[in-house]
Amino acid sequence: MPASSRFRLSVCLYAIFGLGVSASARAQEVADDMVGQTPLSWQLWKAATDAATRNDEAEVGKQLEQLAALKLSDLRLAQMADRTGSVVVEEMAKSGHAPAAVKDIVAKIELGRKQKAMAEDGWHFAAIGRFNYADANFKALLDSNPDPVALLELARQNPNRHTILIKLISNTEVGPSAKKFLELLGRGEDMLRMDANEIVGNINRLAGPPRMSFNAANRLKNSGEYAIPHLLQFLQDPKQQKLHAAIIQLLPEMGRTALNPLCVSLSINDNVIRQVACGAMAKMGYKQPLPYLARLAADESASGEARAAAKQAMGQIGASTGDVAKLFYDLADAYYENNESVKADPRKDTANVWYLRDNELRVIEVPTAIFNDVMAMRCCEEALKVRPDMASATALWLAANFQREAKLGLDVESDKPDALADKDGTRPENYPRSIYFARAAGAKYNHMVLARAFKDKDPGVALGAIAALSETAGGPSLVGAEDIKQPLVQTLAFPNKQVRIKAALALGRALPKQGFVGAENVVPVLGEALTQAERPAALVVDPDDESANKLQAAMRAAGFDCAAGSNLNQARNEASKANTSSYDVIFLASDIKQPDVMQAVGDLRHEPNTAATPILIVTKAGQIGKATNASRLAPGVEVLLADVTEMGDPEKVKQQLMARVERASRTMGMMPLSPEASMNLALQAADVLKQIAESRSKVLDASRAAGPLMVALNSKVELLRVKAAAALALISNTDAQKSIAQAALNTEHAPPERLAAFASLADSARHNGNLMDNNELVSKLIDFTMNEKDLVLRAAGSKALGALNLTSNKASEIIRAQHRG
Repeated sequence: MPASSRFRLSVCLYAIFGLGVSASARAQEVADDMVGQTPLSWQLWKAATDAATRNDEAEVGKQLEQLAALKLSDLRLAQMADRTGSVVVEEMAKSGHAPAAVKDIVAKIELGRKQKAMAEDGWHFAAIGRFNYADANFKALLDSNPDPVALLELARQNPNRHTILIKLISNTEVGPSAKKFLELLGRGEDMLRMDANEIVGNINRLAGPPRMSFNAANRLKNSGEYAIPHLLQFLQDPKQQKLHAAIIQLLPEMGRTALNPLCVSLSINDNVIRQVACGAMAKMGYKQPLPYLARLAADESASGEARAAAKQAMGQIGASTGDVAKLFYDLADAYYENNESVKADPRKDTANVWYLRDNELRVIEVPTAIFNDVMAMRCCEEALKVRPDMASATALWLAANFQREAKLGLDVESDKPDALADKDGTRPENYPRSIYFARAAGAKYNHMVLARAFKDKDPGVALGAIAALSETAGGPSLVGAEDIKQPLVQTLAFPNKQVRIKAALALGRALPKQGFVGAENVVPVLGEALTQAERPAALVVDPDDESANKLQAAMRAAGFDCAAGSNLNQARNEASKANTSSYDVIFLASDIKQPDVMQAVGDLRHEPNTAATPILIVTKAGQIGKATNASRLAPGVEVLLADVTEMGDPEKVKQQLMARVERASRTMGMMPLSPEASMNLALQAADVLKQIAESRSKVLDASRAAGPLMVALNSKVELLRVKAAAALALISNTDAQKSIAQAALNTEHAPPERLAAFASLADSARHNGNLMDNNELVSKLIDFTMNEKDLVLRAAGSKALGALNLTSNKASEIIRAQHRG
């Protein structure tokens, strides 16, 4: 930073901080505005200090022993001590016979003051432009794990402190520490707005003087949904009558986050509460409560006043129907599609799901990523309670359940227990996996799920639906002229190769008897499974050649082919030159341009062949914010620190990279296609192609995969070569038969593999006749049969030779060749 700019910032910071204000004056200013301070702890501390002034050591010990039981943080205790002064208590602690509680509390106060000093010194050094010292203090503070709420109180002693931290973020010396400091203060804000004592205190302050009431109302609004249970409990308490009017006035102003607990509150067995909730939501004007209001309006067990209030609220909001099942389904669909009006705050790690338990509101935190899926499932359940035969609600519930598991990182094709499922606290213990429900539902519903997955390009949901169809449905249920049966065939064009291949495997194994639109695409996709089995592909977009080269080297070590470029278009062109049109992972540097990283992520997700490809944002120095924002644009996008390639140990670099690829893949409900996974799909494809060929299907033509099967004969994996030869043996193709013969005669292969190849050559000849005529390969086969020293191989060769039924009398030649007189 230039010296002049540094000086201007220093002067600005110094003026804003008001560093000339004495500590005692500041203490006086904040004494009536204690952030997160519980009345009990303050009363105990005050009683202890009062006893200390009387030199009543026993009473001090008694009060501080009770205070210690509250387990307050070091910084909280230091804040309390600095408000009142603690010299007498500290002197008392030096006495050899001082109670243990006094010594312990004083020790904690001293630690808290060190934290306080680090924070204030950090602000001071930032104010005078000594950013390296500010950074050192902020880092030491953060390493000491301070109490976020007590730290928030310290920051609020001068409201400009928060603003200054924001300004410091762009500073190269202190920016990262300032950002972490702000994140810690943000955590303090969250803890404060959730604190029950704070909420109850603010509700009580609604009855105070106008300014106190105004501030309390604003704090309650900031608490949002967390305040709703307490506000409703106050309304149910006749002793709090003086607060009822203020609470009723406040409820409509609580904001959108308050809607979820208010919707659930309509089921509380209290008709007055129901009426108040109806009125509050009507004034808010959001459509989200409509199904809950419609359900109450139709509930004959509710009072006439409550039902009338619900109907009136629906009218004010603008309901077009009173169909409870349809309204719940529409809301479920909005949740599933992650509509802006109902989605959780993506900046938060968790979101709240509200339930009614024992006639009281209870909350369960879930990862933000699955909040909408959980809510979609709940709304579908409500719709099905009203209309059990509502097929669309059943299918949507299944899709949301698959999507919920996928976002948690579970394998949606598995029915085995997984510890990752425990992240969703809304599910009871031993809750069955999503595939269980999908299997039980049957083909019709899984086709509906797959149709939605295809529309949304959602690989996790698609893989789950395909797995369920594969295990429960036969040919007639999988394909047909009916619209309901089209999704599986359409999925052959899915942007994710794993989904495409598994759809083709399902269709191929079913061996459909009747033709269907798209049947011609099944075998080519199975062929794709054979050719992609060797090495996955990575696309690297990075304007820094050194960074790009290091990343490519690491990915090549992990078994990937790589193409790179300084921008997205250039990288794609390089991939195209290498005949690569699809990628298993894409790396985007956070500093790319034309397009920038935000637009690049959006473009990739809107293009069919990359809509479901894992993307890693390679985060350059000072760009974590930009990378994080890009990672929130779509599922399957993760942040990767650029210095991961500097770890030294190549194996550790590889592990870190592949862990990130796996994490990105899991958020879309799939595992990355590792070489092992790719090979597994290739082996399955070879088996299915053999089944198709054996069946002599008139619907699926195995010969369309002859080329990929011949490519598979050159695989590095013996088992795939053997299976490919067995499938090729059933295809009438001259090149196929020649390829099998070459494989059988290949001396670099082990004898067991050669025996299998000779058997496949014999099968080919029996099924298709001699397609090679009397070419050079036939001559080599004859020579092998006459002269091979391994009699087992020689016998296998003779079977193949006999099956070829050569036109010339080779039998006579073989007999004459062994004659010894």
